[in-house]
Amino acid sequence: MSTGEVLFICSGNTCRSPLAAVIAEARLGASGVCCVSAGLDAVAGCPATAESCEQAAERGLDLYRHRSRAVDFLTLDDVDWVIGMTVDHLRRFRNERPDYGGRVGLLGLPGVDLAAGGDPFAGEQVDDPYRRGTAAAYEAMAEQVERLVAAWASVFLGGGAS
Repeated sequence: MSTGEVLFICSGNTCRSPLAAVIAEARLGASGVCCVSAGLDAVAGCPATAESCEQAAERGLDLYRHRSRAVDFLTLDDVDWVIGMTVDHLRRFRNERPDYGGRVGLLGLPGVDLAAGGDPFAGEQVDDPYRRGTAAAYEAMAEQVERLVAAWASVFLGGGAS
């Protein structure tokens, strides 16, 4: 995939999906891939959590200007991939947009288009650190997201998505 848009989704769009999007944008932006994020339960306009901002900053990235936004189920025409953090995010997305014609993936299952089949439970879930509220939880989430985004970036740059 040399161009296109990837939408990372989570619950509130203040921790996981914005971090995934900014990491992916840093890896893929030069190739023409646009990476954005949204939340299924997001209240528009909330900043990213301080802990996620710190994790981004440790990686040389900026989340301080991020403001949450809700998934807009009506304007997904330009989105090539929707990538959820958990199986529940994917289930909820599919319930809202069963007619979505793009690819749907789980961050923890790099390269697999679950819209075409496959077992989403075969992949890793990216747990929400917000509920645990510890620096260690955010660090573990950020390391997991960074590792999984790197695997997805290899897929996108190598054209290996199935």
